[in-house]
Amino acid sequence: MASTSPWEDTELDREIEAIVKLLKDKGPLRPPQIRDQLETKFWGPGRLRAALGEARKRGLVKRTGRAYEAA
Repeated sequence: MASTSPWEDTELDREIEAIVKLLKDKGPLRPPQIRDQLETKFWGPGRLRAALGEARKRGLVKRTGRAYEAA
C-alpha cells in the first residue's frame, strides 16, 4: 500500500538544528566555515545549501553580507 503522506526529510531538520546551534555558539560564519565546522561533506551534495535556504525561510538564520548568523 502506498503512503498518502508527503515525503518528510527528517535529515533536513537535523541539519538545520546543527547549523543554528553552531551559529548561536560561534557567531556569524561564512558557508565554508560552516562546512568545515560541521563536516557537511558527509551530508551529501547540495545539502548545506538546502539546509541554509530552509533555515532562512523558517526565520532561524539570516544572512549578513557573506556570512550567516542565528536569528
